[in-house]
Amino acid sequence: MKALVVLAISFLFLMPASGYVGREVFDSGNTPVSHNVMAEFNHTVEIAPGKDFYIHFSPSGIDCSNAAPYAGNLSQAAVAAVARSPVWVQREVAKQFQYLNDSYAELLLNAEKRYVDEIAFSIAYSPVGSAPPPDVLYDNARFIYENDRYLDYVKVLDVGNGSNYHSTLRYRVIENGTEMKVTCPPSIYYWFVVSPRATVENATYIYGKFWREYVFDHNDIGYPLLKEKLSGIKYMWDRESYRPPAHRTWNHSMSTHPTAIE
Repeated sequence: MKALVVLAISFLFLMPASGYVGREVFDSGNTPVSHNVMAEFNHTVEIAPGKDFYIHFSPSGIDCSNAAPYAGNLSQAAVAAVARSPVWVQREVAKQFQYLNDSYAELLLNAEKRYVDEIAFSIAYSPVGSAPPPDVLYDNARFIYENDRYLDYVKVLDVGNGSNYHSTLRYRVIENGTEMKVTCPPSIYYWFVVSPRATVENATYIYGKFWREYVFDHNDIGYPLLKEKLSGIKYMWDRESYRPPAHRTWNHSMSTHPTAIE
């Protein structure tokens, strides 16, 4: 876990907003976990094709009700956009499209396939009806892949095909001279890398730039360019603890810790 936290933070794309989608949507064959039964009920219902059936839990009891499918009253473009999204996020995307205009559907339909899961996730897990503008969502996904081209210690992996696909990160680490590759759980990738919010503020452009581009490609006078400092670094971590001495120079750090960034 300690390694994953270090990896996720260090990939440059910074932090997410709140919330979490569990890794179970990407895993299969998990060992069942034993739980204590708090209540139970029996109910028989026929669920017609394309229909949904809901069980609502509340302190006052359990309520069962029928409901229309999430995609039941969406536009043709929105339905097509949901179908192009990964299967694990389709329901949440469809729920959002109840409150969003078709510009978001057109974004999903026209984006490169490798960007679709990142865009769909960002739409699905934004506040209901308050997703960032489509151009922000597009740049958020695009600059993940653009920045990735300059980083040797990590690569974005696109996994799966059809509607069952996702992306994640694979890091290069070294231990006792042996190179190893570490694959990040997809849930960590989406929440801690893909999420378009770098802070508690809404995802938007500042002076015409999105933060993924600005942090990587721009530097203030007297400060190094992050792209130059990260380019050419082969390994994310050497799997050793590092406690630098006080009053050290960066030359000391670089000579004693091969994966240190100047």
